[in-house]
Amino acid sequence: MFMLSRVPLAWLNLTHDKRRLIIRVLGVAFAVFLMFAELGFYNALLDASVELIQQFNGELILVSKSRYTMVIKEPFTTRRLAQARQAPGVQAAYAVYLEYTTSVWKDTGIAESKRPSSNPIRVIAFDPDQPVLINPDVNAHRADLRILFNVLLDRKSKPAYGIVEPGIDRELSKHTVHVADTFRLGTDFASDGSVIMSDLTYAQLFPNELTPDATLSLADLGVVRVERGADVETVRRAVRKVLPDDVSVFTKDEFIAHEKDYWRKTTPVGFIFQFGLFMGFIVGSVICYQIISTDVAEHLPEYATLKAIGYQNVELSSTVLLEALWLAVLGFVPGLGMSWLLYRTLDFLVGLPMNFTILRILLILGLTVLMCVASGLLALRKVKTADPAEVFA
Repeated sequence: MFMLSRVPLAWLNLTHDKRRLIIRVLGVAFAVFLMFAELGFYNALLDASVELIQQFNGELILVSKSRYTMVIKEPFTTRRLAQARQAPGVQAAYAVYLEYTTSVWKDTGIAESKRPSSNPIRVIAFDPDQPVLINPDVNAHRADLRILFNVLLDRKSKPAYGIVEPGIDRELSKHTVHVADTFRLGTDFASDGSVIMSDLTYAQLFPNELTPDATLSLADLGVVRVERGADVETVRRAVRKVLPDDVSVFTKDEFIAHEKDYWRKTTPVGFIFQFGLFMGFIVGSVICYQIISTDVAEHLPEYATLKAIGYQNVELSSTVLLEALWLAVLGFVPGLGMSWLLYRTLDFLVGLPMNFTILRILLILGLTVLMCVASGLLALRKVKTADPAEVFA
């Protein structure tokens, strides 16, 4: 028993054949890559859906009571913002206007021999005299937005929107707009591109069909800033008290969680990526089991010999499980590297926020260890059935 504890048997079993070691490590790395890919898409769905909310320069968000997600059209009267400004602890309240469906961006800059491409684009509008967003690119060009029909175009918009650079003229909802500059926001699963404009430009491009002259009296979102040092929850209750029940008052974190819950629980996309993560775990478990069980089968005479000289099943089992742990660690490192390349490539090409976080890395590491150890536990049956008499057969 003493000698077995001194000899790194698990490591030697795993590394004695370098070619097989590489194949086995790549097998586990592939499973790690699959899980990271599915988790990345799943979190990109959630992170992208709230990236705009993260950019709001406020601690409270006002929305219509009927608005269950950002992408539907359920405005509320801007009188609610005036009322919110009267609540104790409120420093400012800004109106935000959004358009997803009637905003069509036409790339008129392509060659005349080709038909101009038209794609829906997300429109974000507000008073440029108000610091509605914390995005430095946007704040650096708020003065440009004061000029009617000047816009800022998201440089992370997909290639279908054509060239993204300052100084070009394009068509938006049958009007010519001038791209004064660009900013960085990113796409999501509801929009492939974004454009920012002033509220006055918005009123010209997307007038309310019922009351065109009062288009700006209906806001899609309200961003409320609280006074420095004020307790956000206390201010939220104060705002809630002065407003009627036709609007909901969220803290910024609550609204982010609310939006993520919509995509996670009520859309099939969230379920698909969760299922994909589960399938990646199952595929990885099968790969790990095949690797470990094959190794155990190849070394079954050696395990039988150790049994013959007095070692117990528990000692041999610890060797197999330690080998599974080594395999998990060795496979996780290249899997993490391949996943990092995938994340950066998709972030560059598609604009989705494929982000690594410590918690996400630890989650996949835990799943990798779990699938390898579980596979090792299943393979232990062969070790326990190893017959010392076979050594002398």
